[in-house]
Amino acid sequence: MSLDINALLTLFLVYTRVLSFLILVPVFGREFLPGTFKAFLATAVGFALFLYVDVKPIEFPTTAHFFMAVLKEFLFGFTAGLMLRLLFDALQMAGELISVNIGLGLATVFNPQQPQTTVMAFIFSLIANLLFLSLGGAEITLLALGRSFERIPPGAFNLYGLNPEVFLGFFYESFLLAFKVALPVIVVMLVFNLVLALINRFIPQINVFIVGLPIQLFIGLLVLFLSLPVTLWVFSSHLKEYIIKFVSLMGG
Repeated sequence: MSLDINALLTLFLVYTRVLSFLILVPVFGREFLPGTFKAFLATAVGFALFLYVDVKPIEFPTTAHFFMAVLKEFLFGFTAGLMLRLLFDALQMAGELISVNIGLGLATVFNPQQPQTTVMAFIFSLIANLLFLSLGGAEITLLALGRSFERIPPGAFNLYGLNPEVFLGFFYESFLLAFKVALPVIVVMLVFNLVLALINRFIPQINVFIVGLPIQLFIGLLVLFLSLPVTLWVFSSHLKEYIIKFVSLMGG
């Protein structure tokens, strides 16, 4: 394939779609990855897809048509990356709920240098990334991104043609998964707080905050440790179904 001006402009459209997608996906767009690495990765993936997916060069009548196509490619990559990011945000949200219920959310109060993300949210986010990589999610999503150029060629994406019910379904499943993962800890901590309230009612001399906080943390971590195998099984099964839906949506 000769790299004339139309081929180079089409290559830039492919690069825009890949870059906007990889920035949002946590596996490739985490904060601890340098921006230079993301740019080089998007360049390598975009050039590989341009050569091996048989993307036809596009002729643009005017400069306005080219910039409109760039905007469409950015919106496509952003939308696809956002749908996949909801899966990882589900476990991060579950970690936030667990941290608040077991008392680790107070770490941001006692240590102002602590990031806004709680400890459990960061741990659950790492677990989600590891499970995603272990199940071959990175390879599958990149293949689905390549197949998307066959279903939606560069510059042909229409944001208003999306079915809003599909996007809302991904959003709803993300909240539901977060609640399922955090449910055991939430229920146990609710019972524990009721017991502390009864103790404070009948024995007001005891400072339930000082006494109950270490016990609350210990019980919460114990319940989390005991329910971790079930949590991993639930997330793995949900991850497989989610990836299948995502690939079918992308044209796989």
